[in-house]
Amino acid sequence: MKKYILIVASFVLALALLAGCASLHPPVATGGDTTPATTEATTTVETTGFEAEASTHYINEVYPKQIERYYTSISQQWDEVTYLDKEMCTMAAHYSSLADAGFAFADLDGDGFWELIIGAIKGADKDPLVFEIWTIKDGKPEMLLQSGARNRYYLQYNEADNRWTVAYNTENGAANFATYQLQMVNGAFKVVKGVVFDAMASEDAPWFETTDLDWDVSNDKPIDEATANAVMDAIGGSYTAADYFPYDLYK
Repeated sequence: MKKYILIVASFVLALALLAGCASLHPPVATGGDTTPATTEATTTVETTGFEAEASTHYINEVYPKQIERYYTSISQQWDEVTYLDKEMCTMAAHYSSLADAGFAFADLDGDGFWELIIGAIKGADKDPLVFEIWTIKDGKPEMLLQSGARNRYYLQYNEADNRWTVAYNTENGAANFATYQLQMVNGAFKVVKGVVFDAMASEDAPWFETTDLDWDVSNDKPIDEATANAVMDAIGGSYTAADYFPYDLYK
């Protein structure tokens, strides 16, 4: 059973939006402490210190353009070509209603500042696709990752050690694909573990264990198919569906 995690306290965020505060001072970094609370069907993690003032600041001053552009694209029902021209996630074209997608915040690397996550609400119980993740670098928003037809990202949350990770599935064709688990460290994603299938490199033994993203299996460890499947199942079995603030309530 997939886990669900509450990243944005929706009622607090709604109050912040309704307040219409256009300019607030930056929030004090809280360190991103979380307190897990388990129910029968879900895992809920509420971020402490997530007050209306802080959320309004992130919405209106930190990530306003990044949040706004998917509201615009979905409301206008852009096609994949337009998304591609605008350098946005082309997969968002498959979500036609503003209720189908939303945004949330989480401190993915524990530095006390929130990253912006934009992703799918519709069908998230089976495919909780993340469109984009943004962070702040040198005082400006910077995109960390973006899903596409051949590159898909999913949030993960490990309750035991309160750790955020991201699953990354990518392919260069039927003969070359990979699955990775990434962790954000010092503002960038690093590979925790990964599996590469490369039939071009070795038709008889195409499976490799890797800790990098360079597609060069010459420096990776050959493994058997059963081991590869076990790693991929472990990564794919821990997707986290975020409790996004839906775009149909954004304006």
